[in-house]
Amino acid sequence: MISSRGIKAARAQADIAPPLAPHADDTGQTGQTSYFDHPAHAEFLGLPFCLWTQAEVIEAITARCGAPYRYVVTPNAYHVVAAHDEPARLLPIYRAAWLSLCDSRIVRALARLERHALPLVTGSDLVAALLAGLNDRPGAPKRILAVGPPRGTEAALRAAYPNVIFDVMPAPAALAHDAELRLAVARACVNRTWDIALLCLGCPAQEMVARQLAELGRESGVALCVGASIDFLTGVQARAPRWLQRLSLEWAFRLAQEPRRLWRRYLVQSPKILRIFIATRWGRGH
Repeated sequence: MISSRGIKAARAQADIAPPLAPHADDTGQTGQTSYFDHPAHAEFLGLPFCLWTQAEVIEAITARCGAPYRYVVTPNAYHVVAAHDEPARLLPIYRAAWLSLCDSRIVRALARLERHALPLVTGSDLVAALLAGLNDRPGAPKRILAVGPPRGTEAALRAAYPNVIFDVMPAPAALAHDAELRLAVARACVNRTWDIALLCLGCPAQEMVARQLAELGRESGVALCVGASIDFLTGVQARAPRWLQRLSLEWAFRLAQEPRRLWRRYLVQSPKILRIFIATRWGRGH
């Protein structure tokens, strides 16, 4: 059941920070264009990972949602494995993303072994904090397109965030394996009016749709590939308690909730990231 109470709880859990001050370049003038358009990333496991904090990411998305179209990916362990399983199809999509955010404590821990300090910016926390910030932001309300959730989600979102304009567009399942359906969804997104699109379609469908929006000529807006974030926010799915998240066991909580759907992802696919990590270290002569 979708509830505004669940949304309020998710907002309270999210790391909601105040807007950042404008970035100053070497001349002392504000240099938001270069700062936002060229975010710092580190290469790890064959993918780029953004070095911005969640607060910086939110400020950039808010500042750039009226600029030329761009998209944001949130790779976790499963996504990294998927990209290595289908490199020709998926790696270019991740590399072309404006922001590629680390959505995995496992990935972050492995990166530390390589002396990379990757900020953890999960899609679920990002969406909760972003919507809260947009709701409290003065000025004209932003338009949010949520792709994937059921229609009933729209009422709960509007009740929780009255100063944000929502449009919820349900999408069919199994988009990853149906090119025609993906194209239809992408075209529908292109033809709608929005500043920020939340693509809640699962990996790799959401990333493929995000890239298709660019190929179809979407002129403006920022698309975020954020999986089940809206389901967590509205209470359709329960998210793991914070203490489990801190122990890097959110995957176990989700597996216990949906074993038939998620057993292969968490018990077969995701552990392959260890093999990828070892192979990349060995390849560099560690």
